[in-house]
Amino acid sequence: MSLYSETKAQFIHGLQSLNAVLEKSAVWAKEQGVEEATLLDAKLADDMFPLKRQVQVSCDMAKRTVARLANVDAPVMDDNESTFAQLHERIAATVAFMKSVQDSQLDGDDERPVMVQAREHQLHFTARSYVFQFAVPNFYFHTTTAYGILRQAGVPLGKRDFLGKIQ
Repeated sequence: MSLYSETKAQFIHGLQSLNAVLEKSAVWAKEQGVEEATLLDAKLADDMFPLKRQVQVSCDMAKRTVARLANVDAPVMDDNESTFAQLHERIAATVAFMKSVQDSQLDGDDERPVMVQAREHQLHFTARSYVFQFAVPNFYFHTTTAYGILRQAGVPLGKRDFLGKIQ
């Protein structure tokens, strides 16, 4: 296993854990009489993305990282999810894409250039610095924020929910 195939595995595990957190949250919302939209539009702070966008960005970060490292195109998603079911579908599609990328496609020179187009500028990395300084931290920022939004809303989640199945 290479560093990059391990990154793919880490993203898959993280998204599967996030999916389980969303499932638990949907059940809780139904039991408590909380509208799905209330949770999906919840934020930790006014200047932050709502829950549904945190999930979308988590998926985007994972699939785009794997695609960049494998030098393939990532699937484009519409960012129009408005239900837990649709977010589950997005996570499933993201995981399926990542699983379709062979580990051998992720092998390569740690120093190869990786460019990310940000809103106003381009970010330039080596493959290694891209993974460690940008991709993995961003992925966990958004998955952790999604978890935090749901905890703040009252969903009974714990650290084990965030970590997911440990094998």
